[in-house]
Amino acid sequence: MNGAPLNSADLIAAARAATGLSDFGALPFREGLDRLVNAINRESKLSEFGQAAVPAMLVGRLVNRLQVEDWYCRHPEIEDEVIREPVFIVGMPRTGSTALGHMLALDPETRSLRSWEAAQPCPPPRAEEALTDPRIAENAAREAAFEEMAPGVREALPRNASAPTECLTLLDLSMTCAAQDGYLHVPSYIDWVHHHAQDEVAASYLFHRRVLKLLQWRHPAKRWTLRSPIHSFSMDALLAAYPDAQFVMTHRSPGKVIPSVCLLMHHVRSVFLADPLPALMGPAMVKNWSLAMRRLLEFRERIGEDRFHDVAHADQLADSIAILKGVYDYLGWPFDEDSAKRIYEWREDNPKGKHKPDPALFAIDSDHLGEEFLFYTTRFE
Repeated sequence: MNGAPLNSADLIAAARAATGLSDFGALPFREGLDRLVNAINRESKLSEFGQAAVPAMLVGRLVNRLQVEDWYCRHPEIEDEVIREPVFIVGMPRTGSTALGHMLALDPETRSLRSWEAAQPCPPPRAEEALTDPRIAENAAREAAFEEMAPGVREALPRNASAPTECLTLLDLSMTCAAQDGYLHVPSYIDWVHHHAQDEVAASYLFHRRVLKLLQWRHPAKRWTLRSPIHSFSMDALLAAYPDAQFVMTHRSPGKVIPSVCLLMHHVRSVFLADPLPALMGPAMVKNWSLAMRRLLEFRERIGEDRFHDVAHADQLADSIAILKGVYDYLGWPFDEDSAKRIYEWREDNPKGKHKPDPALFAIDSDHLGEEFLFYTTRFE
């Protein structure tokens, strides 16, 4: 890392000074913060932008956590909110989960986690201000500025300040989320999250639920749809927090997935890191997502296949309306002409992006990749 090393105590002090608050809540976050900070200091060579942005991002997460706890302290009735049968889209990244999440969120009966409220959940949004909240414009400006630095992100993902975003941002508030490798090189931290942080990961899902209750409190939800590939690593922790959750799993050939996710990470890492280390990405992503799929398939077998509905990436591109109708039928939701019209119009406005990764850049061995995922490709041929 360039410049002065990060320090957990300094980040915590900055968050407390910015808010005038001190209580981070009973659920743990400090070990995750310490391990992430240590990994950044030892393993990530931050760019000039990263040296300023990464500490600010970490302080921002701590500020959000302090504010969430403050709202609960002043309004303990928030705890009485119930999240009923949330739908989680899981699977590997770059499998169409973003598009599927966007199309499900078009339904006025459905509540999703919007980009602006994920970035700044407090004060909890009001339903009557869903289109006028000033955080919408603030978030749009931030996203536009970032896309100027990483235009490849715009090509790879549909973007909109009010569009649904991955709920891993809520896990980030507990500082125990393996998605940090999307913009940083922190292999020791990722290894800790995947293999040694079972209690901390479980607690991060309890805090995830805590934030979701807060967001629902003044903007009621008939039903939630949420998504993040990162859930695939920790399905037991997710289910413990949301026992009545339902799951939609998106699929695509790992030979397409791994190069695509590496290229997306490369675009983002190139902003935050002086050296994005592309040759290390491919082997790491093969290893990590093979682990995720093994865990997810074992979980499916254990809790029952009837808790899952499968969606293939190619089928979704070929006929999004038919795919969404299938999802609705599985969930027992009514699907009508208005539903089909919304989906058709969204797909017309959001065609498949241009995203052409070069596997060689990321040192991806196609033979090894095929062997690592044979258990998955055989199962979902």
